[in-house]
Amino acid sequence: MKKIYLILLFFSLLGGCQPSKESPALFAALQKVECMIEQDSFPAKYVIMYEVISNDIGSIYQITSTDSPFVEWSLERPERVIKYKDRYICLISPMASIDISKEKLLEMTNYQNDTIGPIRNGMWYIGVSKDGKKQLLVSTHTTYLTSRFYTFPKLLEYVFNDYDEVNLPRFVLGMYSLVVDTSYTPKEAFRDHIQYIEGDIYYTNPFDEYFTEDKDSIHSSFFAVLNGKDTLKLNITDTIMQCLFFESMNNPIFFKSLPQQEPWYKLYNLLRDSTFYFQNEKGKYIKYSIPFGDTYWLFGVKDSLGHNLYDLYKRGVKENLKNIESFDEWDSN
Repeated sequence: MKKIYLILLFFSLLGGCQPSKESPALFAALQKVECMIEQDSFPAKYVIMYEVISNDIGSIYQITSTDSPFVEWSLERPERVIKYKDRYICLISPMASIDISKEKLLEMTNYQNDTIGPIRNGMWYIGVSKDGKKQLLVSTHTTYLTSRFYTFPKLLEYVFNDYDEVNLPRFVLGMYSLVVDTSYTPKEAFRDHIQYIEGDIYYTNPFDEYFTEDKDSIHSSFFAVLNGKDTLKLNITDTIMQCLFFESMNNPIFFKSLPQQEPWYKLYNLLRDSTFYFQNEKGKYIKYSIPFGDTYWLFGVKDSLGHNLYDLYKRGVKENLKNIESFDEWDSN
């Protein structure tokens, strides 16, 4: 009996991942990726499995095939590498506490002797429910229109509380920056110098009728962030493809209501949970919740002249992402 148990244990450890060490969502997503490897979906040696967003509802992972085991634009190393067949699945999350060291990564993959230059033949997203029982795989090309997961509204089921399969979200909040006045210095109270927010909103349907709606009337539809009785209206300043660029109205009272200490976290929560589209339907405003894409682990601070000052980071982002500024620095660690 003992011999049979040891044999079963041995074979359970041969697979690409061990169920006991994974969350149900991650385990289900890994199984999808392994099936894609079996189908020869990836031309390159490394498969980057990047945790785009994860919450109490589920997770969304971005899948790409590349010739390096890290995210090139941010120099993020994987926290785990799983060898499956002749491919390396690199698990990366900006919220992971520990990355694999350069030495360990080299020992596992010998990536420095690989062919130089990334190879990408597409991008995929995998949406998984928290219990791992429901999944959705979508494929896209890396174009401006479709490289973001929220241009596939059915993926929002896995991360958005108010998801409605019949009435899919019309808009999704993308990224944003905080703009302060030119007199601001880091030693002063940040909250008292915020002038406005700028950012982008995506609409999920490329044939959306937003551009044909009446924008001149004082009763036209609008976007806003709510904080109790305070309202911060978001004015659309420009458009390109499926993206609407906005600047918030001048409303000092709204920003003064934020806490003095680390007001950006409260603002982040408001944008995530309390951004709405108020659509005028026959003289009556109907309020629609706008999900937050939440794919970026930082947001910028700039002055009103457009100069970038510094970045702020979401809670939980690993420290090494905040400090690395060049490949030379990354390569020396």
